[in-house]
Amino acid sequence: MWQLVGPTYSCTVKQEENPEAMKTIIKKTRFAILFVLVFFHTALWAQQSYKLSGTPNITIAGTSTMHDWTMTSKQATSQAQFEMDAAGQLSKVNSIVVTIPAESLKSGKGAMDKNAYNALKTDMNKDIKFQLTSATVNGSNIVAQGTLTIAGSSKPTELTVTGKPDANGIRFQGSKKIKMTEFNVEPPSFMFGSVKTGDEITITFDITLSNK
Repeated sequence: MWQLVGPTYSCTVKQEENPEAMKTIIKKTRFAILFVLVFFHTALWAQQSYKLSGTPNITIAGTSTMHDWTMTSKQATSQAQFEMDAAGQLSKVNSIVVTIPAESLKSGKGAMDKNAYNALKTDMNKDIKFQLTSATVNGSNIVAQGTLTIAGSSKPTELTVTGKPDANGIRFQGSKKIKMTEFNVEPPSFMFGSVKTGDEITITFDITLSNK
């Protein structure tokens, strides 16, 4: 209500109380806060960070003109982010990186190891690495698309993996056949070239990742 007071004007605003409206506003505000808290709690619970647990087992197996051969590594590092469903089963793989020191691969024969390290150029390329770009999860079966780097050369690679929860976390197992020449690696030879290794090798892995 406007009133003329001398040469100036003043305004008096009458505020009407509306308890029901205030109650509605308070209820809506509480609901919005509760929704935000539940949303972020669910998001944080669903997506969790995982790291390597226990001792990994990575093998590279191949052939030669004399006999088959195997190199094994018990060393690796890994970081990943997964989502689990209400039943505690793996539902989504958001990211994963697995790194293996190349010189952790051992055959039990020093001369063979030395030739393999030379072929892998470990003086300049210390690690073998797989980095995920996307993954499809169907129960315990995972089809993972990613980049595999060997001897400094990187190529898109598809891996078929099984991922099953166990007492220590999630256990991932799988294998992949590749050709060394695809990564610019010359198959090693031994005994002055009289023994030559085959181009195709099989990489097999068994690792467990945990969020503990």
